[in-house]
Amino acid sequence: MSSRTGDSGGIVQKLRRFFEQNSERDEYSDQRVPDSERKGIWKPATVWIGFAIAYSIAFIGSQIYMGLGMPEALYAIVIGNILLAIYATLIGVAAVDGGLNFPLQVKEAFGRKGALLPIAILGLLVNGWYAFQAWLAADVIRAAYDPNWYVLITLVVLAFGIPAVLGVDTMSEIVEKLVIPIMVLFVGYIMFVQVIPAGTSILSQPAPGESIPFLVGVGLTWGTFAVSGTATGDIVRFAENKKQVVIATVIAFLVCNTVMMLVGALSAAALASLNPYFGMIGVLGSVPIVAAAVVSLWSTCDACNYGATMAYTNLSNAITWRVAGLIAILAAFVTATTEIISNLQSWLLLIGIVVPPIGGIVIADYFLLRSQGYDNVRSADFNWGALAALLLAVAINLYAYQNIPEALPGSLGLILTLVVYPVAMKVGTQMLGNDVMGATFESYDKSVSTPPDDD
Repeated sequence: MSSRTGDSGGIVQKLRRFFEQNSERDEYSDQRVPDSERKGIWKPATVWIGFAIAYSIAFIGSQIYMGLGMPEALYAIVIGNILLAIYATLIGVAAVDGGLNFPLQVKEAFGRKGALLPIAILGLLVNGWYAFQAWLAADVIRAAYDPNWYVLITLVVLAFGIPAVLGVDTMSEIVEKLVIPIMVLFVGYIMFVQVIPAGTSILSQPAPGESIPFLVGVGLTWGTFAVSGTATGDIVRFAENKKQVVIATVIAFLVCNTVMMLVGALSAAALASLNPYFGMIGVLGSVPIVAAAVVSLWSTCDACNYGATMAYTNLSNAITWRVAGLIAILAAFVTATTEIISNLQSWLLLIGIVVPPIGGIVIADYFLLRSQGYDNVRSADFNWGALAALLLAVAINLYAYQNIPEALPGSLGLILTLVVYPVAMKVGTQMLGNDVMGATFESYDKSVSTPPDDD
């Protein structure tokens, strides 16, 4: 009896040690990355590459073609990715300056407690992306081989979520050794088997599906990485300098994401239909399409789960990194199993309405309201100006979506946060004082390894 008790006690101790917080092991989830732990450009860049060359990105490109036709779909994809690159670069440059992940950046912008709302919003949305990518990979396998759905989705969600908990090094290795080689072959197949034989006539084909406004097409492009672009600090904070951040972001969006979306649009034009499997089900036993979907969506799920885990662990000191990772995996499992996230266009539009104002406030806070960058730490619990600007911007984006269909989704709210928010903060502090507006700061003590207590 005592032996069994001892065994169970040992298991409990091992589980406790496994889930306890360890900042160095757990990706510095609750503190700034020290200069000594920066990884250079390759590892952050490869994680972003794995994010951007996903099978799902090509499918979104196909959907944009169905609504815009050619060549408008190509223009929308390029413009959307240019906007994404600019937006993510600004946030990434701020993040690498202090080695801050996204939740720590948000705490600097919104206050230690005021940040909990935007952190939770981004965490849930990127968790939804993880669920969608896992569902899509399982759906491709289901179309090819029709296994038991519940067994399949369980295995996919678990397998796709675990590497993120192990960190950037593991995710980078998966991308380098598996994802890049297989996706190069995937792109080559589509171009040489489908697109090139179809000829140049596909570049002038009208939209075969329900027509959408041009800026909605740009917005769908923007929506692919509006969430993760806003949380780009989670990844690029490991770079050594701002130049590396710019290079990694350009590679991610202006090269990888743009190419994958263009390939998807061209494939749909060549096939003259919206085919979520790119006409590859049954080709060589469906092995090529399953391989492309599984490995590319695996790396994308890793990055999404990494962002969700980073968000959840910063919501409370009681949520450790590995506990947060488990929460994210379970939430993705429920969402993917029920297939409630399969309406991709609505999901992207929701992201476009809610997310850009958060990123706009982070950008404005760093570039327009901080003369010393993140050398100073916001000591206030709430930045009331940021919270008011966020709610107003989301309301404006929702109104624009319902009443101004020609407007780029999310753009009006983003402009408000970039222009009106910093002006309101400067006027508010002059009239009401720094304490009332939540604009109180203290110098960051680099000798302290942990951030100020959130309690």
